[in-house]
Amino acid sequence: MGGGAEYGDSNQKIDYYVFKVVLIGDSAVGKSQILARFARNEFSLDSEATIDVEFQTLTLVIEHKSVKAQI
Repeated sequence: MGGGAEYGDSNQKIDYYVFKVVLIGDSAVGKSQILARFARNEFSLDSEATIDVEFQTLTLVIEHKSVKAQI
């Protein structure tokens, strides 16, 4: 998400209710690490393979609009 994206607080009014994003790709290419960096600002070189499904919900402020993303 380009400039102007900020992490919002979960009690914010949502201007656009939900955007759903699915990351797909071969195993061991970094899908979970991309999600961790974006949703929690974390990164680990020692992560293990995701066996099931990983899911994050976060609220962003983009161009003064609150947007909820399910990734």
